[in-house]
Amino acid sequence: MIIKFIIYILHRGYNTLKRLAGFFLNMLSLLFWNSISLFSRKGKPPPIKNLEHAGSATVVDSFWNIHTVIGSELDRVKTAYQSKKYLEWRFSVYPLFKDFMQLWGNHDNQVLLDYGCGPGNDLVGFLVYTRAKRVIGVDISEKALRFASKRLALHNIDNERVELIRISDNAAKIPIEDNSIDYVYCEGVLHHTTAPEEIIKEFNRVLKPRGQACIMVYNNDSIFFHLYVAYEQMILQNRFSGLNVYEAFTKTTDTADCPIARCYQPKEFIDICETAGFRVEYVGGYFSLLELELLKKYHQAALADERLGIEHKDFLKNLVLDEKGFPQYKGKHAGIGGVYNLYKAA
Repeated sequence: MIIKFIIYILHRGYNTLKRLAGFFLNMLSLLFWNSISLFSRKGKPPPIKNLEHAGSATVVDSFWNIHTVIGSELDRVKTAYQSKKYLEWRFSVYPLFKDFMQLWGNHDNQVLLDYGCGPGNDLVGFLVYTRAKRVIGVDISEKALRFASKRLALHNIDNERVELIRISDNAAKIPIEDNSIDYVYCEGVLHHTTAPEEIIKEFNRVLKPRGQACIMVYNNDSIFFHLYVAYEQMILQNRFSGLNVYEAFTKTTDTADCPIARCYQPKEFIDICETAGFRVEYVGGYFSLLELELLKKYHQAALADERLGIEHKDFLKNLVLDEKGFPQYKGKHAGIGGVYNLYKAA
């Protein structure tokens, strides 16, 4: 008995020392990399061009100027190293995001437009990881643009390579010349705007002949829509009484107060883009980790639950796993992030 007790104490002591050693090694690593970033030369934050727009601000302007997409993790970004690590973190929590959005791609000597650049995630990525000649970031939130400006300075980005412009939701027109942009990037923005169809026409106008765009909008053919909203939220949690599933969806993505949050059927969004003059390829929907976790947890239970509608059960019945275990619907990945490649004619 005494021997077992001694072995137990020694084992606990070993594990404690092991945890302490790991903690101190992690701290030393963090201090090392942060010291490199802290003592590296920082650039001058690029200025923000504020445009005057006729008419009053929309509810979309008001909401996003308060509820800027800057989470607790991003608030702690104080160095270039932390900024890069945050980009990698995003890829880890949204499987297939990096591949579907083609980040960062080959953009040598190109002029890029990041429409709805927010706090500068992909703006930073394009400027740091590609040889883009110039990247223009536009957004309706001055708060987000100020954060993006400070973040770009952490990376010592040459201000000749970047331009930041504050626009408004009340004007679809983009303050950029015709046929001047090589590539448009727009991730998670259009489904929140008042006039997405007009903005897509603007993408066609500013793109050079044979220019391309990559757009993400919320995907109706997704686990998020059919399992998270329709089943977990509306049935199991008994939320959104009196609302249909589309109305409930708008309250589940970007807080319940978000004024506009659409989701699109792939054919619906393709039709909008083709009407604007583009040839369109639907890539599929990248996932949130939440979707993959809920699929494992509720797939069979949802199919057996009489309260779930036929539309949602048909979706769940027709999911097929690919070779990596990611679910597909009608041959396309069934995540919330619906990605489309747009091609302008010559």
